[in-house]
Amino acid sequence: MKVCVIGSGLGGVLAACSFAKKGYKVDVYEKLPYPGGRFTNIDYKGYQLSTGALHMIPYSGNGPLGTMLKKLDADVEIVDSKPQVLLNIEGENLTIGEIAKVFPLRYKVGLLKLLAKLKLNKGDKESFAWWVKKQVNSELALKIADAFTGWSLSLDASEVSSKEVLKEIKNFYKYGGPGVPMGGCRGVTRALLEVLSAEGGKLHLKNSVEKIYGDKHAEGVIVEGEKKNYDLIVSNVGLKATASLAGELFPENYKKSIMNIKSSLGIKISVASDKPMLDFSGVLLTPYAERIHGINEVTNVSPVLAPQGKHLIMSHQILKPDRNVKLEIEKGIKDLKKLFPDFDKHCKILATQVHRKNWPVNRVPSGKVISPRTPVRNIVNVGDAIKPLGMIETDGIAGGVKEAINYVEREFS
Repeated sequence: MKVCVIGSGLGGVLAACSFAKKGYKVDVYEKLPYPGGRFTNIDYKGYQLSTGALHMIPYSGNGPLGTMLKKLDADVEIVDSKPQVLLNIEGENLTIGEIAKVFPLRYKVGLLKLLAKLKLNKGDKESFAWWVKKQVNSELALKIADAFTGWSLSLDASEVSSKEVLKEIKNFYKYGGPGVPMGGCRGVTRALLEVLSAEGGKLHLKNSVEKIYGDKHAEGVIVEGEKKNYDLIVSNVGLKATASLAGELFPENYKKSIMNIKSSLGIKISVASDKPMLDFSGVLLTPYAERIHGINEVTNVSPVLAPQGKHLIMSHQILKPDRNVKLEIEKGIKDLKKLFPDFDKHCKILATQVHRKNWPVNRVPSGKVISPRTPVRNIVNVGDAIKPLGMIETDGIAGGVKEAINYVEREFS
């Protein structure tokens, strides 16, 4: 079988390697001059800035992505964070088990019930914010909920269902997390491309797919004006871009159904430091910050991401579509300076990256589960639009790729 993969982001290269391992002839077309999309590194003054993700794997090396990497024989070391998560509350960094001490006595019983239900309750269509409020009607509890969903999903707790978030939390208990891939995002992408090459697959950079052509099914793609025939088209460029490429192959009602999907947007601030600002490699959630939802410092385990003796800190915050980007960045920087009183002495802003339009955090918000199948049998989608329930970010992408592979095996075996 001849397989065309459009886009060399994480979903694309995972799918490409998986099909190449099965003996299929695989071509990956990438319009950019480098592979990886929103999951690679940019070298800036010796610092390895990530193009999208924050150099982290949500569910450690034991989750869907880590498991798939091992299955594909990709040479990637993922170092699990200990502790996984701390919360900055009133200037003190606390573990989840320690946060009860900062809640007034009247909330403690409700808080203990909430913590127990995080492991047991399945949630429903109601928002996670409403679910939390029912357990313990505390402003701090809601702030913690917003910090968690803001960091992991680029959504407020009121914008995502309790069913989605509680499933995500159960996956944390099941798999552990987060973990840091040595070498950051590019360490993963590079290892996968080595697998692809070893299996005979080919990566074509600066090759833009202009159209998916065919009659009742996809017969191939037009790349830089040239027709190329394929048995299977795997798209990693998002639902809307795939529909645009497919044109009349997709029915109008399907195209209309996806055009109104709103992406999750965010801002990442990358900071250089001449000393460690955090003493661990996990996530510091910041419920009392005005804009920032969390921070990590992955150079604590992967020092190659910064010049020798230096450190790389990354913060993440939601970007609301109606807000002024410049002002949002200023508020994010103000948060950083409040969190670290000696920020100006030891730190310098390297870059602010705005993830929106064609380069969002998630093309489809978490909690909206979409099948990899399309109206055309031999066109499938992968990437951040295709994430199973309760699967966050890159682990969700891996879970969606697995669903796509299972579908292809059923349909074409």
